[in-house]
Amino acid sequence: MRKHAFGEQRLALKNVSAAERLLFQAMGVVDPAHYLHSRYFRRALAQWGDLHPRAILDAGCGRGDYSFYLARRFPKAQVYGVDIDDARVERNRRMAVELGLDNVSFRVADLVTAKFPTSFDLIVSIDVLEHIPEQENALRNLANQLTPEGRAFFHIPTLRERPVPLSRALAGFHQWAEREHVADERSADEFLALMQNTGYVVSRSRRTFGYYTGELATSLFNMPYENTRRNRVLQAMLSPICRVLALADALGLERTRYALATEAQRAPK
Repeated sequence: MRKHAFGEQRLALKNVSAAERLLFQAMGVVDPAHYLHSRYFRRALAQWGDLHPRAILDAGCGRGDYSFYLARRFPKAQVYGVDIDDARVERNRRMAVELGLDNVSFRVADLVTAKFPTSFDLIVSIDVLEHIPEQENALRNLANQLTPEGRAFFHIPTLRERPVPLSRALAGFHQWAEREHVADERSADEFLALMQNTGYVVSRSRRTFGYYTGELATSLFNMPYENTRRNRVLQAMLSPICRVLALADALGLERTRYALATEAQRAPK
């Protein structure tokens, strides 16, 4: 397996089948949205060749993919994963113990109000801010947690100009998304302006998830989105097609795009 493979801690889960293990060995994380998120983030890391963080915050860590990846990639850094979901935090804590990683810790926290014992050289928040009604306050709070030379990476879906591909076949998935995405929808320009107003200097931004590439891959993969054995088999069968579309997304050839990756630093005070 590749060194520091994104999502590799999932192989330690007891319910991972032999087929799922083989698929991960061949492709890594197969979900095209998660794959693309990680690809754009790893591209940013590669461009930050001078980054040697001592403290890292995974803001809205979910299943901990970025927390575990960063803990392995930067073994001298202390990684803090925070999430508002108690069950996910507890599961991530058990996973860290099982993996023997002592430079990553997890806690329950609200990004709008959370305070930490240290400032961070790197803050990562990927497809999290759309779940927070007080998005502006969350951004401002995270900006205050950055060191003067620290970097932040945000990825967020933006206001959509047209329905996503295959939207008629995704009613169940869209219902879930509408319940979860409670923040005001913003265009890419509106989100960049919000970042500038909440204490950031944007160094680079990139539109992601093109209509016929990343968004189409996500739609195909999520047609069988409910977590059943049959759907997992269908997703495995779809994963090679979705990976090709995701790789095409990274080429940046499309104009119609549905998300935004942003790199920033804290504005001087």
